[in-house]
Amino acid sequence: MRIRFVEAGGIHTRLIEAGEGEPLLLLHPVGFSADVWVRNMADLGQEFRLCAPDLLSHGFTGLSAPDGTIGHAPMVDHLAGLVDLLGFETFSIAGSSFGAQLGALLYLRIPERVRKLIVVGSASTIQPPGEVVTALAKTRANAMKAFAAPSWESCATRLSNLCFNKELDFSPLILSQLTAYARAGAAEAYDRLLTAMTDPASAARFSVRHRLGEIAVPTLLLWGRQDPRADLARAVEARGMIPNAWLETFEQCGHLPFFEQPRRFNRIVSDFLKAD
Repeated sequence: MRIRFVEAGGIHTRLIEAGEGEPLLLLHPVGFSADVWVRNMADLGQEFRLCAPDLLSHGFTGLSAPDGTIGHAPMVDHLAGLVDLLGFETFSIAGSSFGAQLGALLYLRIPERVRKLIVVGSASTIQPPGEVVTALAKTRANAMKAFAAPSWESCATRLSNLCFNKELDFSPLILSQLTAYARAGAAEAYDRLLTAMTDPASAARFSVRHRLGEIAVPTLLLWGRQDPRADLARAVEARGMIPNAWLETFEQCGHLPFFEQPRRFNRIVSDFLKAD
């Protein structure tokens, strides 16, 4: 596993990378950083070339596009520029929550280059815009407590609120989260992003739900049964709306199955990506 910085579309971008072979782009949830994939990189990196960027306005990547904008459009532009920079002619995408929505929007922009798509616990990808706005209001309230007063306790509480197992060791994530939250302008950038995401017009414009039928590549939906942010019943609906989709449910699991149950997550993802 290695970390480097690149300039993607004029944006200083932090990447966590591992492995060689077929590229897999890992996209983290809103308000986090690429470090959330720490329990997956070693195993999946034995079979795939992993690239986990800090999204625009997150982690240690630039907080806004060169023109100062924050929101869906510049974030998808940033990812498109990144895969071009990395030379990914074809690649797969695994996205968690808001990261999955960005992954789906990237697929819809360049469908001929995306081989497979993995959607993890993502209300913003599969639920109607009104439901997404409601879910994001809870996300904003949970995260702003950590941004407003970055401490070990506030970050641990935020993670615990998202997970079924409250006894998990969150320490692999907390120091990087604390550092990212303490960056000058980070809280303001997050607030601006959530303002854009919860605007009804913007939510409708970038909604993926009404375009699920356009997703032609094999798609895997991975859901925690006790996910507090994304409705499992909607995932069941989405499985029937995407032409070539499968749904796997994680029992006694919340919003971050890749962190809560990494062994099963890694195995399922590996099997899915290697299948013909």
